[in-house]
Amino acid sequence: MAEKDDSQASDQEQPKRDEDDNRTLEEIRESKIKYSDDDLKKAIDLIKKRGYITKLDFKKMDDTVWADGFYKAMDSKIQEDDSYNPYLYIELFDFKGGDIDAIIFDMDKVKTRDDALKTLAKTLHETIIR
Repeated sequence: MAEKDDSQASDQEQPKRDEDDNRTLEEIRESKIKYSDDDLKKAIDLIKKRGYITKLDFKKMDDTVWADGFYKAMDSKIQEDDSYNPYLYIELFDFKGGDIDAIIFDMDKVKTRDDALKTLAKTLHETIIR
């Protein structure tokens, strides 16, 4: 039986862990996800323009592991540019009906966690629960 080619594996597929690997399965899966330079450029341009991105900009942000890795990749890419230094942050919020959604935002533009919650709720037409 032929071995499976991991380069074609789905972003959602659960990875296997070696005995000596103490990372979580989410950390292992995140490490295998590749983010395109075009997506990173688009995301950074949107952050510069309006201060945040959501799953409406990148559908894969529905996957919190993908979103967290994308945030880290964006932050690394931004560090390469000395002329732009935002305070980038990712936050997950629960909404009515059990939806959990992510927002990646520049805290210089979206000032507080509460502002991020309101921005995400308005953008996605979600109901905030308190």
